[in-house]
Amino acid sequence: MKTFLFDIGHVLVDFDFDQLFSILSEQSGESRFSFSEEDEAQRDAVERGLISDEEWVAYLNRAKGFDWSLDDLVGIWRDLFTVNETGYGLFRKAIGSGVQVYTLSNIAQHHMDAIEANWNGFFNGATGLFLSYEVGARKPNPDIYRHALDALGVSGADCFFLDDLPENVEAARSLGINAHRFIPANHGAVLREAAAFFDWS
Repeated sequence: MKTFLFDIGHVLVDFDFDQLFSILSEQSGESRFSFSEEDEAQRDAVERGLISDEEWVAYLNRAKGFDWSLDDLVGIWRDLFTVNETGYGLFRKAIGSGVQVYTLSNIAQHHMDAIEANWNGFFNGATGLFLSYEVGARKPNPDIYRHALDALGVSGADCFFLDDLPENVEAARSLGINAHRFIPANHGAVLREAAAFFDWS
């Protein structure tokens, strides 16, 4: 059976890292905040489920001088997220068409909590969710794609995958997945390709 795989960030929901860094800069007192190599390593760890959200918050408090609770972190992301109307509209259309619909996303539990707190039932109707913090791998690592294909029991050719990052699209294509980059400039083409792939009327 043909399967639709959706990335979440910048496909179903949008956010602005510059806005996040502005918040972090204000709270840390750094004039121009950016993630260090260790910060990135810890972010990678929380999105692969190697550390908990609580450990991620504790790290930020220790490294940046914050005094956050997990609720504070979720609240920041609640303010950052907005719905990508085009991507989410396609997500709901796919679900309504009876297609198998999954997410395949680099994400942490606190991101999911923020989305669900903003829009209760946001993922309702999806066949399932492949989330990096549960899988233990992040795109573009091939392990996350192989995990999805193995769990689905389908070939890459039977999957239609959308992601905003070119490296994630190329990694998926290297495993035979029918992958497309989802950015504003090509929304129209992607919608047509999806309709043709699934033979929607």
